[in-house]
Amino acid sequence: MNINIKYFKSLLNILIIVVLLIILVILGFRFIYKKYVYPTKYSKYVQKAAVDNNIDPYLIFAIIKQESKFNKNALSNKDAKGLMQILDTTAKEVATDIKHLDENNLDLFDASTNICIGVKYFKTLLDRYDGNIHLAICAYNAGLGNVDKWKESKHIYSNGHVNISNIPFEETKNYLINILNYYDKYVKLYKN
Repeated sequence: MNINIKYFKSLLNILIIVVLLIILVILGFRFIYKKYVYPTKYSKYVQKAAVDNNIDPYLIFAIIKQESKFNKNALSNKDAKGLMQILDTTAKEVATDIKHLDENNLDLFDASTNICIGVKYFKTLLDRYDGNIHLAICAYNAGLGNVDKWKESKHIYSNGHVNISNIPFEETKNYLINILNYYDKYVKLYKN
């Protein structure tokens, strides 16, 4: 009988150690996932711009992750700059509505400026498309003219929903899918 009790205690101790190790691995994985896979870099600027424009900050983090992977010095082959990949022409146009920015002297590689302009621009897209996040995301990538045409096509857009599989640009289709997936991950990691 003594052997059974000792055996049971040993087994219980091993089980407790295994459970604790599993918990530590999960917590460590979550920490690594947050820090390296779904970071919230430039959070101060994202939070301010998100509040100012009434947009979920996790959607902004998802856009930044897709656009630049949080590289504030990113430059596209079309000359889009910074974290949110803003074109100079778009920046000048949007900056006229932002009191503290001088549209003639914009540094789009400055994180604060880039995020401020990018979020404001995204807000204009949301307003244009009556809050439809899918259309706004598509317009951020493919441009207003294309999305305005798609909105008129029942094949692509009907009853307030975008049929993702019918988006004619593969890049925009993947862009939308990626941002929606990233957004979902951010919400699950940080809001829960």
